[in-house]
Parts: sequence; C-alpha cells; structure tokens
Amino acid sequence: MKKDTRDRQRIILRQLVLAGLLTSVCLLSGCGLTVQKEPSPEIRVLTIGTADSGGTMYPVGRAVAGVLNENVPDLKINTSASSGSAANVESLRDGQIDMGLVSGDVAWCAWRGEGEFQGNSMENLRAIGALYVSLSNWIAPESLGIEYVHELLGKRVAVGPEDSTSELSARVALSAVGLTANNTTLENQGLGSGGVALLNGDLDALQGFAGIPVKGLSDLAEQKPCRVLRFTDEELDAILGKNKQYVRGVIPAGTYAGQTEDVETFGVKCLLCVDADMDDDLAGTIARVLWESTGELAERHAALSAMSEDNFLYSDLPVPLHPGAAQFYRSEGLLSE
Repeated sequence: MKKDTRDRQRIILRQLVLAGLLTSVCLLSGCGLTVQKEPSPEIRVLTIGTADSGGTMYPVGRAVAGVLNENVPDLKINTSASSGSAANVESLRDGQIDMGLVSGDVAWCAWRGEGEFQGNSMENLRAIGALYVSLSNWIAPESLGIEYVHELLGKRVAVGPEDSTSELSARVALSAVGLTANNTTLENQGLGSGGVALLNGDLDALQGFAGIPVKGLSDLAEQKPCRVLRFTDEELDAILGKNKQYVRGVIPAGTYAGQTEDVETFGVKCLLCVDADMDDDLAGTIARVLWESTGELAERHAALSAMSEDNFLYSDLPVPLHPGAAQFYRSEGLLSE
C-alpha cells in the first residue's frame, strides 16, 4: 500500500514538474502564438519639381519637402531640379513628378492651352496652394552707369534658361520697353552661369524672376557693385495691362548689397501644383501641413513669409484648387462651400 502511495506521489510530482516546464515554455515562446505588432505604415515617396539652384524655387522646394517629411511620417519627399515652371508642368503631365512649383502665369497658360501651351493644354493641372510671389529683378554693374531696364538697348542680357518662367517674364518686360532680339543680345543663361558671365565681363545685365531675395543675385551683388534696374510707371502699366496674371510688387531697399531705395516691379504668385488625379486625402494632408507650417516655412526661406498673409495660400489662384485641398480649406472655414 505504501509503495502504491509513493508511486502515485511520484507520478503527481512528475506531472507537476512537466506542467511547470510547459508553462515556462509557453511564457517564453508564447505557446506558438505570434504577438501581433502594429504594422509599420507604408512609406510613400513623392517628388517635387523645382528649378535651378540659383533661384528661389529650389530652396523653396526643399523647405516644403522638409516640413512634409517632418510632419507626415508615411511620406518621403524628394526634390528634383529642372529648367522651371514649364518643364514642371510637362513632368506632371508625364507622371515624372508628383508635385511641381509652377509660376502662376505659366500655370494659367498650361491650364487654358494658351501661349506656349497652345493646342497642348493640361486641363488636369490643379493647385494645392500659393507659396510666394516671384518678382522681376534686373541687375547690372554700377560701372555700366544705367538706372532703367530700357537703357539695356544694344547690351548683352541674360533672360534665363530657355522656356523658363524667367525667360517668359523677361521677354514680356523687354517687349514693353522696346527691346527685342533684333536690337539687344538676349542670352538663355540661368542665374548661375549668368552671374559668372557678368562677373567676367561677358554680360551687361542679368534678370531673375523669383521670390526675393534671389540667391544668385544676392551672391552677385556681394561680389561686384551692382544696381537694381527700374521700370518707369508707364512701362509697368503697359506690362500689367497686357498680362492679367501679373501684379505690382516692390523690391525693398536693402534686399541686395548696395540697394538704397525701393524698386517697383511686377510679379506673379508661384504655386505648388499637382495632377487632378492625386488622391483627395493626400492632397488635403499636404494642404493642411502647408497651412499649419507657414511660420516655420517663413523661417526656412524669406520669400515664404507671404503664405502668412490672409487668404494668400488659397485665394486668387490662376488654376483651380485640387478638390482634396479645397475640402481642407473649407473644413477650416477658409473657403465658402
């Protein structure tokens, strides 16, 4: 009887030990169950088309990419340099980029199929919002002894890369003051190569159509005494009268080294554009981040301070807002239904 009792006790003990071991294994291994973790969000990579590094579009594009990367964890935004607005429209059309910085005058022509986009409109072009105002900046060496743009008659002038917004605005301005390729040497050079050529004496003037201060022109004015050239009131009236997308603007004194007075000029809003096929939620997210980050964007580039002005971001745009962006602005009470 005692033997049977001891046997039963040993069996019970072995069962308890085995149960304990199984419990330990279960605790260590999860009994074969996999602990479910929250799936990592899928990273979506987008590209912003900008322009050459000497102007405003490139640093502005980097600033926009920076705030989006920092505020939307599942987005990775890259920047891509181009020749400017027209090239960015075509890259949006072809799906080579997801967003593009486009000057308002070029956006207007592209959407309506006018000007250089005659017969080749991009009806799907939409805006997320306006970022800054591009102004027409003309700089010449002080040694040239001139004050007005029309005094460049017969001189060598860089108007910007071919088919860029800079070239378009330069030719509009020069035509209004009586300068053409027949009486003045107009060269397709950007701010980088144009600045070097002017320093070397191979150019007499350089035009930049961008948010101020234009880095390439600032660098130039630091290296060589220069003057910001003016338009007469009549010339500005002529430019604005023929180009409804342009507005009056001012280059404040002190924008460039040696500039002691304000200079009146003309300009146009620069937009962040996308294709109408972009997902509404994504477009709304981008609009939200821009609207919430206006202060930070202004710190990253002075030209972006315009975004903090009432209604600047989402009103008086030359092309329609993307539906997703418009819905966000309406949800904040910024746009009426």
